Amino acid sequence: MSMQVGGHVVLVRFRTKSGHERDFARRIQAIVPETRTEPGNRQFEFYCDQDDPLNFMLYEEFADEEALQAHRARPGMIAVVDAVKPMLENPPDANAWTLTLTNAKSNHQGPLQAGHVTLVRFRMKPDCVEPMLQAMGGDLDGMQGNIRFDVNRDARDPLEFMICARWATRTVWEAHNAKPEFKAFAARTASFLDTPMQRTLWRPTAV
Repeated sequence: MSMQVGGHVVLVRFRTKSGHERDFARRIQAIVPETRTEPGNRQFEFYCDQDDPLNFMLYEEFADEEALQAHRARPGMIAVVDAVKPMLENPPDANAWTLTLTNAKSNHQGPLQAGHVTLVRFRMKPDCVEPMLQAMGGDLDGMQGNIRFDVNRDARDPLEFMICARWATRTVWEAHNAKPEFKAFAARTASFLDTPMQRTLWRPTAV
């Protein structure tokens, strides 16, 4: 397990107006390759909701606040933000997180090739945070078909957590969930949660 933690993670969620989803996806997808070459960028992933084609998300990770602000100030980025505003039902919903646990290797380079993504939000009981992190960290390298598994902590509320897990396919994710070991882990850690886990499913965006 890598200890490449502490990065600035921003989760940005969008909902487009009906009929604008393809143009929106095209414009956002166009900035992905260049953003990945920016100094300090670690991840810049663009996904579509598997259950609602009007919902999208950007999962961004930068090494520090300076790199994040430089990204936002780039003229090309400003132009795209301005161009997509009329396509959205509401302003983007952006939340800041800190990468707390990951199975990414320190030499990871290039975009992820995930076919299925699960995003999980939950709140921990104050005295259960460390036991939960230890429990999750103990099996990060043993998940067959998992490409990357990140656990993030809310930058403002240390009891709020978000998992972004990338899998090769939905089939291998479902197989993982069906394993007795995973079911035992879920049962063992259920009492650590202050709120039930809320899960949404995502896929790479096709344009």
